Amino acid sequence: MTCIYTAVRIAIVNINPEIISLIDEIKNDKTHGASQLARQAVGVLKLAAEHSQANSAERFWGELGEVGERLMAVRPAMAPIFNIASRFLGAVSRVSPDEGLDIVKSFAISQADELAGDSLRAVAQIVNYGSELIGDGDRIMTHSYSSTVVAVLKEAFDRGKHIEVIATRSGPGVTGQRIAQELGRYGLAVTFVDDTAIGLYISRVDKVMVGADRVCADGNIVNGIGTYQLALAAEKAGIPFYVLCETLKFDPRLKSGEVDLEEKEPSEVVEPGKLPPHVRVKNPCFDITPLELVAGVVTENGLLTPEEVISYIEKLLPA
Repeated sequence: MTCIYTAVRIAIVNINPEIISLIDEIKNDKTHGASQLARQAVGVLKLAAEHSQANSAERFWGELGEVGERLMAVRPAMAPIFNIASRFLGAVSRVSPDEGLDIVKSFAISQADELAGDSLRAVAQIVNYGSELIGDGDRIMTHSYSSTVVAVLKEAFDRGKHIEVIATRSGPGVTGQRIAQELGRYGLAVTFVDDTAIGLYISRVDKVMVGADRVCADGNIVNGIGTYQLALAAEKAGIPFYVLCETLKFDPRLKSGEVDLEEKEPSEVVEPGKLPPHVRVKNPCFDITPLELVAGVVTENGLLTPEEVISYIEKLLPA
């Protein structure tokens, strides 16, 4: 795939500034979940296809390849962005240029819609499976914004289950606040707590449910910073810890120790100038939760035990 794009890159004109701006939005977005950003990424590829001024299939391939490679590199911790862009480029590259530019362009646009639809259908399946795990009267703790977790909790509530949610602040950003706002608007009973209160409240919940930004080749989970400490607290309290994510987030390429966990602005942690100049301030976006702390991973294909996760990942490896 890459060879095709590299071969025609010399003829590529500059990328549309609107496309670059949309890629930057994904790069700088620290609020939305990985699935949402992946669908946003394939939407950028669709827009690039629709607005392309290429006069040949080869040049069109080159333009999409350049946009796709930028997207695949933009959020290194978020596997679905890489995966959805890679799948899109792979599918488009298999269309023969002999079919003509119009056919290739039409296929690219329809492929973007299909991939976005596949993601939405996967989430819908997870919502069904995940909501079945929740019992009437359950108190659920969640951490770090996940549109999938929000949808699962709302579905359980809509099915008439009386549930309460404890949402953590999830670091100095607003991801936890967004969870509380959305669930509160839906009418769920929500308690919003600081991350430092996780140990105090964990024994009061029945289950923990979080999303994921990546399931690594070794089965470990990359998610918003603080997820690991929540998993440790849940294990200590004997509370089952579930991860809800679509297969698009499984990445057989990288083990957890090889993932770039990204950094947010240090100013979220402390105002500039408040500490001596030689004091380093770190504000990582993500952390790594060992698979051994996870009770199960809910995908569009159902609930996977930790043992099944590894074999599931191995099936995703290219033959």
